[in-house]
Formats: sequence, C-alpha cells, structure tokens
Amino acid sequence: MRWRPAATGLAAGLIVLPVLTFSPLAAGETVVAQSSSSQQQAPGPSGKIKLGVSKQVQTYLHPIRKFTLAIPPGMEVSERGEAVQVSIRSRKGYMINVQTGDANPKLSLAQMTAKLEAQYLGLGKPWSQKINQRTLSVAGLAAHESLYEGAGTRVRVVIARGQKSDFVFMFFAPRDAYESLASKFDWVLANFQPNPAERLTAAGGGPSPGALASKTGVPPKRFAEPGYGYSIQYPGDWVVTLSSANTATFSGKKDTDAFHVFVIIENVKPPEAKTPAEAAVRALADLKASLAREASSVVFVGEQPLTYKNENLSLEGWQIVVTYTFAGERYRKWVLVVPRPSGTVAHIWSYTAPDSRFKTFRPFADAMLKSWTIRPGNG
Repeated sequence: MRWRPAATGLAAGLIVLPVLTFSPLAAGETVVAQSSSSQQQAPGPSGKIKLGVSKQVQTYLHPIRKFTLAIPPGMEVSERGEAVQVSIRSRKGYMINVQTGDANPKLSLAQMTAKLEAQYLGLGKPWSQKINQRTLSVAGLAAHESLYEGAGTRVRVVIARGQKSDFVFMFFAPRDAYESLASKFDWVLANFQPNPAERLTAAGGGPSPGALASKTGVPPKRFAEPGYGYSIQYPGDWVVTLSSANTATFSGKKDTDAFHVFVIIENVKPPEAKTPAEAAVRALADLKASLAREASSVVFVGEQPLTYKNENLSLEGWQIVVTYTFAGERYRKWVLVVPRPSGTVAHIWSYTAPDSRFKTFRPFADAMLKSWTIRPGNG
C-alpha cells in the first residue's frame, strides 16, 4: 500500500401527486400543518417506529422497494401506510419524508412537480412562494429539485426516477435555520442507495458508467495501479497524473472546460493513528487545518459521517464540503475520508472545481465515486 504521512496540502486539492403515478402524500394527509404560532411544521410520525434514536449512523432498508438510507445519529425513523412512507425526524427541528410509487414514464419529473405545486403552492396554500429549481442526479437517478417557502418554513422537494420506482424526498426545516441544516439533507441524499434494479441506462440521464464517456464519444478509462488500494473509472478524455507514489489526480486536458476540475485520491497515514477509525478522523482534521492555513475565506458547509459500501466491504468514514478562495478564485471542494479495512491508512477522495462550475461537473464526480472500488489487502 502506497501512503504518505498525513499533511494534505491545498495545492493538490486545486489540481459534492394526487394525480401523479402515486399520491405524494397518503390520503387525508397534508404536507404541512399550521401551528398556533403560524410556524409551518412537517407532519408528525403517526406510524410505527422502525429505528429509534442512536448515537451511531444506522442503515434503513425499505421493506418493499429495497432501497437503503443512511440515518444520521440522533434521528428517529417511522413507517406508515401500505406503501410504507418513511419519516425521519430530528430533535433539531427538521424532518425528511421519503415516499415511493411505481415509475410512470408518461409523466416527466417536471410534470410531477407541477402537479404537486397545483395543490400546495399559491395564495391560501401551504407554500407561498417557489425559491429555486434545478435538475440533478441522485444516486445515479435523474432527479428534479424545487425549494419552497411558507409560514416560516422552507420545504425542499426532490423527485427522482428509477427503472421501477419514483421517489419523492421532502425536507422540512425552519426558515431561519435552513442554511445550517440543509447539509443534513444533502448527506442523506448522498448516501441513498436504490435497489440496483432501479439504475437507469445511459438514456435516463443519471451518472451511470456511461456518464464518464466524453461528448466526443471517448469511452471511460479505468485506473487500477498496483499498490494504490483501489480502482476507479474516469472520463475518457481526462488525464491522470501520479504526482507522488500515494496521490492520483484526474482532470480535464489543457484548453478544455474541465482543465480546472479535479478528482483527487490520496492515501495518507496519520502518525498518531492507532486504528482505521482514528486514521480517518485524524486525516480529516489535518485536511481542515491545511485548508484553513493555505486558503482564505474558508467556509465549512457541512461535516457528516458516511458509510462506504462495496459488495461485502463496509467502511465508516467522513465527508465534508468546503468553499474557499485561493489565488483570487472561489472554489468548492467535496471530500470523503475513508479508512482502509485494516491498518492506519486512510483514503481522501475529493472533487474540487471553481464554484461557478461545481454543479456542471458534479455528475462526472458522482459517476467516478460510484465506480470507486476499494480493494482489501495491499491493493
């Protein structure tokens, strides 16, 4: 295994309804309720408690659709209805609902959103205004996201489509705390894993391995150098640079839009670490210290535990998103720190891009992450 003492430099990081196919809410439910203080609230769980509050990350498996959700510490999961709607509630005042139904390709994701808005958006309805919308990818599935506001609450709705199921994720948070809590929802979406049968083909628009093919039709390439401990696919017209015996940097070629976009994987060995878990924690701490030291206007958007899963391998690590200014340019960086199955080496996987291009190239990073396979042993 190739590794270096943990001291991650920033320079390397520059080289994360009623008329739909199914009803978005069970019959008789409302998306929100008005409290006596006029604060808009997410509906309370009325079903059975499936997972109680824990200090550890838990994994929820849907009994029908067979998708999994990583549940952050301190959250309670309940189920209700024949279709098994999932409610994830936090004591910090936010809630996530997940609803599913059979996929209906006759209705586009935008049309599904319009049906939802017809019932809940407008004068005299729970949502007074629509703030934003965008298309995105969720776990390789094409998705449409909208953000609404009303009576002191913001509601973020993400509708995703698989081969067999449509998914509706709804995030409720107080308006004044939304920005600080939104990363919690981002983390849940980032760790959502649909049943493998849901994965779309390349025509579906999600970041399947085909998403790594370039616009010129160049097939993706595969990096699997001995001693690095992993393999990964990357876009066919990108290049890989082995800047050291422990770091692989993937980026677009010079004079292309992706030239300043980077996916970097580093192997580090913090000298104080005694266990794989300690290696991940200390590697993340060193990374944060390096960013704070070498960049300016550093803002850590969110830090969350994560679970890396690949076949029979399950590793507990961390992820963080940070924005910063370096050499006069504003950057956004998404980092995952995952320990090796044994020993005290940790992998630092990161996607870095100018803030203005981060969303544009995010599907490529998503597809690369999806293909990233950590190998036990010496790799």
